[in-house]
Amino acid sequence: MMNIVFVNRPNLLTEKKIQHFLNQICLFFETRRVRQQKKLRQCREISCVFLNRHQMQKINNQFRKKNKPTDVLSFQSEDPESLGELLFCVSVLKTQAKQQRHSFEHEFLYMFIHGVLHLLGYDHELSREEHQKMFRLQERCFSFVLTEMQK
Repeated sequence: MMNIVFVNRPNLLTEKKIQHFLNQICLFFETRRVRQQKKLRQCREISCVFLNRHQMQKINNQFRKKNKPTDVLSFQSEDPESLGELLFCVSVLKTQAKQQRHSFEHEFLYMFIHGVLHLLGYDHELSREEHQKMFRLQERCFSFVLTEMQK
């Protein structure tokens, strides 16, 4: 089981809920052929950092040259025990949830999966084929976790 290191966790989700999401995401990816599956099995932790709009915009500009806040950013780790670090912007996630007409929890889960896929080596900005592959996996994983939550 992979543990989560939290930084500035919002009150909107409990640590237990986020840990459950991670467990379900890992279960889904361990039973599928995905990139870096060995790394996924060997890693013991992932970091989740929650930022405000200003903090996220600054980091997005610094690392991606996009001067705007974004929903999630992923950073690989040099530590072999860590899958990496995911940075979330709570206000962007809230806005997207409202636009999509679903809960903050669902938006967070969807973007959590998205971030984990990036940490596993998927990048939707590389090509149309890569975009389709990544989002197909993201949608399937999202449906799997939602189904498991309803049991």
